[in-house]
Parts: sequence; structure tokens; C-alpha cells
Amino acid sequence: MKKRNIVLSFYLIFCVFLFAEGRVSGKVFYNYTSAANGDNAFNMKRAYLTFANEVDESVFYKVTYDMGKNDVGSAHTAFLKIASVTWKTKFGDMSIGMQGMNMFKTMENTWGHRFIQKMPMDTYGFSPSADLGLGFSRKIGSVSTSALLTNGPGYKKSEEDHHKKLSTHLVYGEPRLNKNKGFNIGSSFSLEPYNIEGKFKKERTVISFFSGYSGSGFRGGIELDIKHDHDEDLDEGINSQIICTYGTYQFSNKVSILGRIDNFYPNINSEKTKIQSMISGLNYKLDEGLTIAPTLRITTDENKTSTKSIVINFQFEF
Repeated sequence: MKKRNIVLSFYLIFCVFLFAEGRVSGKVFYNYTSAANGDNAFNMKRAYLTFANEVDESVFYKVTYDMGKNDVGSAHTAFLKIASVTWKTKFGDMSIGMQGMNMFKTMENTWGHRFIQKMPMDTYGFSPSADLGLGFSRKIGSVSTSALLTNGPGYKKSEEDHHKKLSTHLVYGEPRLNKNKGFNIGSSFSLEPYNIEGKFKKERTVISFFSGYSGSGFRGGIELDIKHDHDEDLDEGINSQIICTYGTYQFSNKVSILGRIDNFYPNINSEKTKIQSMISGLNYKLDEGLTIAPTLRITTDENKTSTKSIVINFQFEF
């Protein structure tokens, strides 16, 4: 019965996307991994299917389904990632529904290789990539601002208490360095109180500082992310930190090289243990909508044990 409902849901979604007016797009991320620890497999990391349309000049809506691996589901589980309506006004853009978070979007644009690796704030639980709530954004000259009031757990989880998460993002300069030349500098901040066993006991704050540049064939960025978990049962709480740098050099319209280093410190108060991830590789556009990126990855855990792997990444988009 459950499988039949899932098949029926996808059939209805497909029919809507096929026959409705609007813009349909999609992305699929594949890879082949061969690691020193014995892992050897083809994987489908993500598949996105998006339908977007303008009702009129001031109202825009977007729906995105996200299918990927899930630890608590089947090998591939589908989630409704985006289901939002945006109203463009003279004061700014207002949005409601399931929508993309603003905490690391500018940095993700600077990195520009989501199919190879997602951003560290997403990887290490500093912020989900989408959530349900209200949003506001506005651009004044070279300054872009946004604020979101959301449930907090993200698009894969349901709300568990009455507290809400406030997220703000401020950037000066060009926020889409994957599309345009220029530079940017900015900061993100979020505040999220939440309950444990029905009582308020914790408060999480995240603050991020970032900067990026694109020009003369090079695009790169750096970010510092700090997460503080305040616990009433702990005097100091827990402070986690991410330092991430990434860069891409483009030789031609088809060929570029890339590199990235993530340093994650789970608790900088008690000990200076570090989890490090390094990626280096080649990005090659085979044809329109099809990209291949062979990469070398070295991951070092808290015990300073390193694991090397060769990952060949593929992206198909339409």
C-alpha cells in the first residue's frame, strides 16, 4: 500500500510538471568512489526536479523535489525540499513556505561545485539547506540582505516545539560569483531556542564571516563559521568551529581545476581535536548539461587517521 501511494504521488507530480505551464528543470548528481578502506561503488547522491512559474509580474512560485540517500529511509528517499511563493513588492521580496535557507547560499555560489561536495555548515549540522517559514529579502545598491523565520529542524524533519529560528544574511558586493565577476564580503547569523523533554534547556547561535572573489579565471572564497550551543546544565556550553577555503581556476570554458579544505573543530573549549577534509580535482564540461569531475579526497578524523579516496563525480542538468 505504501509503495503504491509513493508511485501514485510521483505519477501525479510528473503529470503536473509535464502539462502545467512554467519552467521545468532538474539536476542529478552521480559518483563512483574507490577508497583505501575498501569502499567501491557507484552512487546517485542527489536528484532534483524543479517546477517554477510566474503567476504575474509580482508573484512567483517554485516547487522542488529532492531524492537522495537517507539514513532512516530506503536507499533513496524523496523529500519536498522547496514549495514556496514569493511576492515582489517595492519594499523587497516576501516569501512563504518551504524555502532555501540563507545561511550559506552566497558561499555555495562562490564554491560553485555542489555536485562534488555540499557546504560545511550543511555537512556538520550548523544549518539545514531548506526549512519551512517566512522570508524577506531586499537589495539596496551593492548590499543584499535577507531574513528568515523558520521552524528550525530543516525540510527533512517536523517541528517539535513552539520555538522558531531566526536567520539573517548580509552581503556587500556580488553574491553570485559563479555567474559574475567581482568580490563579496558578508556575515550570516542565526538564533534558535529549543526544548529538551518539553522544557527549554538549550539555545543555539551560529555566526559566519565570509569573503569571495572572481576574476582573471580564478574564483575562490574563505569562511569562518562558529556555532555555540548553550546548555543550562553546562557552564560554558559547546563551541564548534569551521574554517573553510576553496578555489577554482578556469583554463577554458570546459576545463578548470579546483581545491577545497574544510577544518572542523567539534568543541574548541575542551580540546582542539580536528576533522579535516581536503578535495582536489579537475572539472570538465563534456557537453551541454553534462559535467565530469575526477577528484582526490583525503579525510582525517579526530584520531588523526587519514582515509584517501578517488571520487569521480558526474552532474547532469536540464
